[in-house]
Amino acid sequence: MVCHSKLAALRYQKFIRAALAERLDREKRKPTPNVDVIRRIAFLKAVVVVSSDVTNELAVITEARKEAKRWNAVENFCKPFDLDDPDKDLTGIAFLIVCDMLLTGFDAPVEQVMYIDKRLREHNLLQAIARVNRVSKGKSRGFIVDYIGLANHLTHALSIYAEEDAQDIQQGLKNLLTEVPILEERYQRLLQHFRSAGVANIEAFVTGTLTTPAAEVAMVHAAVGAMKDIKRRADFDVYLKAFLQSLNLILPHESGHSYRGPARRFGYLLRMVKERYKDDSLDLADAGAKVKALINEHLIDLGINPKIPPIELLSADFMANVRKHAGGDPEAKASEMEHALRKHCTVHFDEDPAFYKRLSDKLEKLIQEHRNNWEALAEGYEQLRAEALAGRTEAIKGLTKEATTFYDYVTQLAFDQGDVPSQDQQRLKELMLRIVELLQNSIGIIDFWKKPIEVKRLRGNIDTEILLANIPLLTDMHERIAVEIVKLAEKRHEELTK
Repeated sequence: MVCHSKLAALRYQKFIRAALAERLDREKRKPTPNVDVIRRIAFLKAVVVVSSDVTNELAVITEARKEAKRWNAVENFCKPFDLDDPDKDLTGIAFLIVCDMLLTGFDAPVEQVMYIDKRLREHNLLQAIARVNRVSKGKSRGFIVDYIGLANHLTHALSIYAEEDAQDIQQGLKNLLTEVPILEERYQRLLQHFRSAGVANIEAFVTGTLTTPAAEVAMVHAAVGAMKDIKRRADFDVYLKAFLQSLNLILPHESGHSYRGPARRFGYLLRMVKERYKDDSLDLADAGAKVKALINEHLIDLGINPKIPPIELLSADFMANVRKHAGGDPEAKASEMEHALRKHCTVHFDEDPAFYKRLSDKLEKLIQEHRNNWEALAEGYEQLRAEALAGRTEAIKGLTKEATTFYDYVTQLAFDQGDVPSQDQQRLKELMLRIVELLQNSIGIIDFWKKPIEVKRLRGNIDTEILLANIPLLTDMHERIAVEIVKLAEKRHEELTK
């Protein structure tokens, strides 16, 4: 905060501190206070940093200078907030209020906003503006809030530079309100994205003008259903992030207020799309703080905690959650279950490739047999979920359950359709028992998988066992089989070392 005098700096500090205290009190008085918000506001501090007067300095100015020195204000302002370490309480210095200091040569990438209430000219003006232009993680731009009309002096200040340099500087400065038409364009692009997917009344939904709750529920199902195609989902994610970026830039200016409702509802739709299709690529983690708070508040009002990830297939609450999302719509229920099963098979495939390939094949067969029969699909998906929940339950005769996992995988790799010739079955079982025993005796040492020499030795020993077994189809691809067995063993380390 750049002030025209030291007394003005003290007044700004007084009113900023009063505003923080008032906001803190308001948050505490809410029926359900947000503890995190209260903690963050209480953490913030405003400090005056001014130079010393040689003579006749007012006592209040002296005290302010001493406080800034005692708190090491400038250095702590440059540090990121650390609310968790009690020894770093002073990193909460968020406002530096100055008069003649820190306007030139002050390099603080964390500085994002400069409020100017002082006449600055030529070099001083350009140097001051440059303070907010330092690059920092999560910072896409700096802001100048001009209380005094300094833009009128900017043209003259730029005239002292070469024409090319002046143009570069001028292009870097942008009036906030020039973003409004960009915001509107991005809003319309979002609406058109849904309209082109067959969701005609999307604008009525995001503006809250649908007449009944039933119409709203139907619209949510239609909008989420329209995002089944992965490309449509990816485009929705890109378009929404661009819209939110513009809105975050404009807020809290009044020209952005009419877009707050659509931002909340589009954010809700993205969450529902993420839940339905189990698509972890859909994420607003990088959205600006203002719009993220808007959306999160809306989700919480709807009973959705944005900090809790979507419930996975094997969770005890999965089916209840699916029924809640579906709201009686059988297609929505079947669709969410299908994508949860797909995701589960993909995520866990490397832990038991043969088991999860069979599960995936059953899923595809079920879809082919009951296409668009949502009730039958949902019933079949529940059976597949039960199978996934149980996991591999039985061992092949003559094998342990763990050896069965490796036996199944090797047969899948080496034999057509997993059919082992009768003359090789017993030898393959004996080989798998020896290999599992070898694995269990080898991988139990600390950090085994971080020791390349040990892993290479294990792979060589497995390769030797495969060759000694003298099973023709395995012998033909013994090196690949050894590599795949070691990969599977690493994924199943916990099971092998129980």
